[in-house]
Amino acid sequence: MKPEQFDLAIIGAGPAGMAAALEARRQRLRTVVLDEQFQPGGQIWRNVEAVTTRRPQDLFLLGPDYADGYPIAQRFRTCGADYRPGARVWQIEIMPTARQAGAGASMAMPSSDALDTGPDDDPQVHVERRRTGADRHLCYTDARGAHRIATRHVLIATGAFERPMPVPGWTLPGVLTCGAAQVMLKTAGMVPRTPLVLAGAGPLVLLVAAQLLRAGVKPAAVIETVPAANYLRALARIGPALLAPGYISKGLSMIGALRRAGVPRFIGALDLRLEGAGRVESVLFRHRGTEHRLRAETVLLHQGVVPNASLWQSLGVDQTWDAVQCCFRPGADAWGNSSVAGLLVAGDSAGIGGAEAALCAGELAALSIAWQQRRIGTEERDRRAKTVRRALRAHWSARPFLDRLYRPPQAMRVPPGDDTIVCRCEEVRAGELRELAARAVPGPNQMKAFSRCGMGPCQGRLCGLTVTELIAQTQRRDPGEVGYYRVRPPIVPVTVGEMAALQSGDER
Repeated sequence: MKPEQFDLAIIGAGPAGMAAALEARRQRLRTVVLDEQFQPGGQIWRNVEAVTTRRPQDLFLLGPDYADGYPIAQRFRTCGADYRPGARVWQIEIMPTARQAGAGASMAMPSSDALDTGPDDDPQVHVERRRTGADRHLCYTDARGAHRIATRHVLIATGAFERPMPVPGWTLPGVLTCGAAQVMLKTAGMVPRTPLVLAGAGPLVLLVAAQLLRAGVKPAAVIETVPAANYLRALARIGPALLAPGYISKGLSMIGALRRAGVPRFIGALDLRLEGAGRVESVLFRHRGTEHRLRAETVLLHQGVVPNASLWQSLGVDQTWDAVQCCFRPGADAWGNSSVAGLLVAGDSAGIGGAEAALCAGELAALSIAWQQRRIGTEERDRRAKTVRRALRAHWSARPFLDRLYRPPQAMRVPPGDDTIVCRCEEVRAGELRELAARAVPGPNQMKAFSRCGMGPCQGRLCGLTVTELIAQTQRRDPGEVGYYRVRPPIVPVTVGEMAALQSGDER
């Protein structure tokens, strides 16, 4: 059976994916949007349509930035894109004719340093402007079974997920992430049980604490692991951040809300660990030379977010190690074009920038695709991109400050103790991995073969970055040189029957 044909397939219906779909439809591209969730919005605007229409009282709890997602989701619904919710993409196939076409992007995506003033107004895009065929196939599964579609371009807009925070006791029942608490609040209006402690660093810690306060839940404490040295490094970048639209004022507002509510904040906490018999019961840490023990039935951990990179990594996209955000990001130009022809990456899946920056990145990617498919000329593309780039620069101007302030300390990324579990799926501890690294195991893939670390259901998502940095630390190498797991399809679990159905052409 011949697969359906599209000009553009977008994976992800968060800010970047929706913005790209809106622009792509304006340029008359036949567009399909595949998303794991059942409503548009991504993680940042999860369930925003249902909350707005069925639980409008909860909009106050979640804040105005969350409510901003509703009109965008509504415009996306009516833009004419073929929206397919509940679709899990598990493989992208680049057909031989597309691989032979060559001419991917040769320019690396700028780091937050380079983006103090945003990308260049007129970047040189290293792609070939030609009439590409539908030589890229996407395999996905939904409630009806497995399917394959064909497309001329693919835009990966899968966003980000929370960085694993492997501290002693992080696998105890009752230990969640700040993002998990947000999902509960957005989808079901539920709040965690108390006494509740938030621990870690990043804007999301303050945001979730403020949201829980508005929901009537007062945290017992907020334990921040930001080292004092981070404040000094961040202050050098405060100027541009003050000019960014609302970032600093929002942070100060959340801190003020916690102070007025009398929530204790411990800044610069060290030696964080969780203890309990059968479930979490207490949080232990050191602050200004004093040992603290706080009772807790729920602990919310957070140490920033990292790109959801599995799909673009499975295609062998060039990647670089971002030493400030402590993660891998794809080699891509300022339009999102990757090193693989016809494949673009936009939003937080290309580097953490936030929802507003993701909206701009999605729109720019769609303009580049329309230009490559000869729907618009160079002059029109650049004219339409000018305003978008100005907005993108404004939002990116806060990143150097935020990235330095909330850069996770190494002890929160790589456990200093040998008994801490690194791979939750296979229960592999840091000591075993450190011993293998000391024996000159060269990289994560070899580490996987010796220890089974990364072989579980999460496919390394919860241990991959920790393993990379642990090897780099032990062998005194750069994480970029160590590399990451070799990601292979299927990216998400799929049955043998579903795969066989595609091979036989009997799609269900």
